[in-house]
Amino acid sequence: MKSSSFSDRATDLLSQLISLRTVNPMERPYAGTHPVERPVTEYLQDLFQRFDVEVSLEACSDLHENLLIRVAGTTSAPASLFESHVDTVPADGWTDRAFTPRVEKGRIYGRGACDDKGSLAAMVLAVLNLLETGLRPPQTILLLAAGDEECAQTGICHFAKTHEEQIGRGVFGEPTSCIPIIQHKGTIRWDISVRGRSSHSSEPQKGRNAILDMLHVIDRLQTLQDELTQGHSTTFISPPTLTVTMINGGQTRNALPAECTCAVDFRIVPGMDCGEASRFVIDSVNSLGLETVHGPFQCFAPPLSTSPDDPFAVAALEVCREQLSKPVEMTSAPYGSDASRMPPGGPAIVLGPGNIENAHTIDESVELQQVVDCARIYQRLMMHDWST
Repeated sequence: MKSSSFSDRATDLLSQLISLRTVNPMERPYAGTHPVERPVTEYLQDLFQRFDVEVSLEACSDLHENLLIRVAGTTSAPASLFESHVDTVPADGWTDRAFTPRVEKGRIYGRGACDDKGSLAAMVLAVLNLLETGLRPPQTILLLAAGDEECAQTGICHFAKTHEEQIGRGVFGEPTSCIPIIQHKGTIRWDISVRGRSSHSSEPQKGRNAILDMLHVIDRLQTLQDELTQGHSTTFISPPTLTVTMINGGQTRNALPAECTCAVDFRIVPGMDCGEASRFVIDSVNSLGLETVHGPFQCFAPPLSTSPDDPFAVAALEVCREQLSKPVEMTSAPYGSDASRMPPGGPAIVLGPGNIENAHTIDESVELQQVVDCARIYQRLMMHDWST
């Protein structure tokens, strides 16, 4: 496909995806009558119906669904998974223009342009180009338009649990500026509640102030953070982080709070186990002797830890260097992605157009040339024979 038509098609495709609202409620009330991802999954079904490919729609929860497009390869070798998520974060503060895509100076603006519809558009474009030119990939291509990445990762978890076909490698689309990420942090989230005893605020000595007790918990979490930072031994990825992100306590101005709750966000690095890491924090907090209750885990995602020496990662890096015409290097990220849920069987990398600093922002955008470059990178990875 000519460069100009390729670019025009990328613009048209991404514009269409942005205009289709797939906002994840993120635990807010949801008034929709269909799954969050349905506008895009229906659009992609229509897009691929004229080709001889398998297209399957799979519910992964009451609110979310996946669309899987399977392009058969010429060999029986393990398939290659290409995954991008369909859902976006809400567009608070700019709903007047968030879903009306606009192009200015080589960039396209709109909710999801960067995270993650730029990657989805590039993957779809790569597969369409293969099908329209009659090219057959050596290994089967699984294009997964996944649901619910932004909140609970139910899309990729459902796929990993139910898909039986062997997968040899995975490319997960996220905004990485077309540079392969081979390691990123895992995420553990839960609530810690401290229980006190209420009394009238004029006689605080008759109660126990749960907010003051929570200060001891927060101080302990900060001590643990310092220990984690000091014990971190690699420069490839930043240290683990243990962060209090929300706090809530008390019911009235004239009574001691009987309970105080804080939200904890624990980002762990490769080499750390989710269970061991969370137990380390919970045991330390419990040792304070306060009446504490730990809520269920809202997120329990492991880190991504692909070796820089892995042949797939090395080959992907070389493809990126050739397409971008510059000496990029493999890197790491402090955030998480669906790549940490890669089904057993092969390595995973995170690779996509856009800069993570533009994700989730007002006037989110992505450079269209990066979408084109990434589509070409994806296509080369799809056509590589990984069995040799």
